[in-house]
Amino acid sequence: MKKALFLLPFLLPVYTKYARAQDNSAKASTGLHQSVTADSAKAKKSSLKAGITYNSNSVFLARTDSVATPVFNFGITYTLKSGIFFSGTANYVPSRQFDQLDGGSLETGYNYEKDNFGAGITLSKYFAAFNSTQLISALDATLGAEVSYNLNDIVTPSVHVDYALVKSGTNDFILTGGLAHEFTIDKPFGAKDKLSIEPAFHINAGTQNFYNTYYVRQQASLQARINAKSKGKGKGVVTTTTVTQVTPTSTTASKFQALAYEFYVPFSYSVKKLSAEFSPVYATAVNKINDTGTSTVSLPNSSVFYFQAAVSYTF
Repeated sequence: MKKALFLLPFLLPVYTKYARAQDNSAKASTGLHQSVTADSAKAKKSSLKAGITYNSNSVFLARTDSVATPVFNFGITYTLKSGIFFSGTANYVPSRQFDQLDGGSLETGYNYEKDNFGAGITLSKYFAAFNSTQLISALDATLGAEVSYNLNDIVTPSVHVDYALVKSGTNDFILTGGLAHEFTIDKPFGAKDKLSIEPAFHINAGTQNFYNTYYVRQQASLQARINAKSKGKGKGVVTTTTVTQVTPTSTTASKFQALAYEFYVPFSYSVKKLSAEFSPVYATAVNKINDTGTSTVSLPNSSVFYFQAAVSYTF
């Protein structure tokens, strides 16, 4: 990459290549749309990376719960020199009074990169608390693949596909097209540091059974809390409450359509084996629905701004 002719005002890193979803994550979790063409594909030897990521809000395909959910993700990744990797994350929600450990994920996959071409495949398994306010909690597992190509250091188009196993619902297929360009400055302050910015734009399309399932799980979680509070109210008091699991029947959530437009501007700075990143994200959700299984309500489009900050160390 050619050196940029200016210094960037933000000096913060990279635990994941982009701040995406969660959310994530997010591999950002973990997140569904984390780039599988990571810098680890260039590794000449095995490596172990550990890091912590803070998301100002848990966002998945530009969708989020009505209650903002800031999340800390603690992660570790072991990468073989062949490009095969294994990773795990744990999610911590500091704003909750109870159940602050929200869940996590386990992942394995393979990254390949040669010259300007990159490709990869990732299998992810998700774990989430029953009352989680992260939309990704509706997913059980995902299988994702991505290809990208750097066109003469001008722009890098990419295509990412995911097949998502949804908990107690119909599975989802999600397609993401993206454009990105990386500006780098080698040795801006020392002999072994690097500064970069990689603006990226993504268009997401697919089905949204996960959104339907998330609402159903939230209804069941609310009913469970009502049941718990009704216990021990005194002799002679009889409270009959039942958790009803609604099974979605409408086909609206299974319609393939545009879901979100996302713009990322990740700033990263690394010194030897230590790296840091700050990545603001502006995302617009389209074609939102609330499907209860008996009726479908079209929700207005909405935009959300959030950011991710991360630090990591490679051993």
